[in-house]
Formats: sequence, C-alpha cells, structure tokens
Amino acid sequence: MNTPRTTASVLFLAFAAACASFDTSADFARNQALYVDVPYATKAPGDRDVFVAPVVDAREGTALPTQERGFPISYGSDEFWERPVPEMLGEVLARQVQDSGLFANVVDKATPQSVVVKPTLVSFTTGATEAISGSRSFAEIALKLQVLGPADGTGVRATLMEQTFSNRQVSALEVNPVSPYRLIGRAMQLSMQKLLAGLDGQNVGRNNVPEGTEVAAPAR
Repeated sequence: MNTPRTTASVLFLAFAAACASFDTSADFARNQALYVDVPYATKAPGDRDVFVAPVVDAREGTALPTQERGFPISYGSDEFWERPVPEMLGEVLARQVQDSGLFANVVDKATPQSVVVKPTLVSFTTGATEAISGSRSFAEIALKLQVLGPADGTGVRATLMEQTFSNRQVSALEVNPVSPYRLIGRAMQLSMQKLLAGLDGQNVGRNNVPEGTEVAAPAR
C-alpha cells in the first residue's frame, strides 16, 4: 500500500505531466487546463453596477480526517498554487459576473448606487483516499455569497441575498485516478453555474424589478 506521501507525489507528477503539454501554470484563474469559464449569459441584462469585494478566506483550521475505514487520506496544499486561492477565485468570480451580463458593469470601487457582492471562501479541499485496489481523488469547494443593495439615504445597504454555493467531486476507484487539481475545476464550474443562476433568479442586478421575481431562462 502506498503511503500518503507517495500518493500525493504520484498525483502531483501526473498533474505536472498533463500540464506540461499545455505549457501552463498552476493558476486556475488563467489556466484553461484547470478551469474553463461557465458560458452563462442572462436573457435579462442588468442595469446596476456591481462591486465584487475581495474573497474573504474563512476556511476553518480544524484538523481533517487522516483515514477512511483504515485507509490513509492525503490532501493537497495551497502551496501547489502560484497565487493565493482567494485571489484566484476572486478573479474568476469577477470575470464570470462581468461576462454573464447580470450587471451593467463590474466596478473597481463601490458607489452608493452600486450593488456590493461579498464572497467568503468556506471550503477548498483537494486530496485522495487510498483503497485496496487503487485510490479515489476528491475535490470540494464552498463559496458563501452576500449581496448588498444600493445604499439608501442614510448609507445603509439592505441584504438582497445570502447563500452558499458548493460542490464535491469524487473520482472512480482507479490505480491512477484523475488529479484532484482537475476535479476542483469541475467543482468550481458547477458551483459557479449555481451561483450565477442564483443571482439571476433574485434580480439583484436590475432596477425596478422586485428581488425574487422570475425572469426568462438564461442562454447557455
């Protein structure tokens, strides 16, 4: 049986070999071998500007399980990535929001008229679990989104939406399973799809439309 250290090394080498053919970096915000933007486009474009605040890293420092049914679990590390995970995730989120058409513009600074999106990273985990005949890789992400509306006359912003979007991916049991660094990209895609649909359905980017009113289904 491989040790956790051996498993992690095999996963890293397999990923590095795959990326070598693309001549890409370990940056999921800019490397399409790791993450491809969700092609989400609303059919009811927004007319409010939005400020996407930096992603707050709220991942808990609690110890993760080191084994499952007696078999070891190894985890990926933030050290693998070329930039901090919240920074890369913030870049992806701002780009996806801009391209979706849900808001008129993504602005660099909040104004009284703009909507404010406050993202919080709750979970971002990659790893592999050993078994008798191979191993399973896994990846999980959870991103909490709080959306604040335009400021009223006293400067107070109402909370228009608060929801957590998450997804967990687990590979098949194989001798050489897919890299968890690829699985995290898929988990991000599915979470982003739900996030954009959630913003769309709540009408937070549109003036003179009650939040929560249904609109036409988005183009994909």
